[in-house]
Amino acid sequence: MPSFLADAMLGDIARKLRIFGYDTLYIKDTSDSCVLQTALREKRILLTRDKELFKRVVKSGIQGILLEKQDETENIAYTLLKYKIHCISFNARTARCSLCNGILKVRTSTDVKGSLPGSILKIHSRFFQCSDCDKAYWEGKHISRLNTLAQKINNKIKNMI
Repeated sequence: MPSFLADAMLGDIARKLRIFGYDTLYIKDTSDSCVLQTALREKRILLTRDKELFKRVVKSGIQGILLEKQDETENIAYTLLKYKIHCISFNARTARCSLCNGILKVRTSTDVKGSLPGSILKIHSRFFQCSDCDKAYWEGKHISRLNTLAQKINNKIKNMI
């Protein structure tokens, strides 16, 4: 499975790739040189909308993708298709933390007590917590939106093939 590095302009794409289980580092507030060094050192595919940065990616021999579409679902579909990924789905057990890219661990309501409002703890039974930043997640109504987003991306991939 590919590992990505999203530059400062691609925070939303980084977050969505993480939610679908892709190891995606997001770097903002740093120089292009630092972004390039990180991509090279960690063997990550650099995602950017910056044409000048992409020229440096190519010159450096780093794997990268220039994302030129305005529609972020098209950019995600294009990225995945470049790496022969033809279909995605949401799976809470493989999702990564949308904030920090950490690995999510299955947790009980007792484990996440104090991290989530009591009303959430009463209604839901499945919880996950980031092993790095401790952010807690639950399987709520947003899961249907994630499944819809996955289907939209899959349809775009099909149209690009």
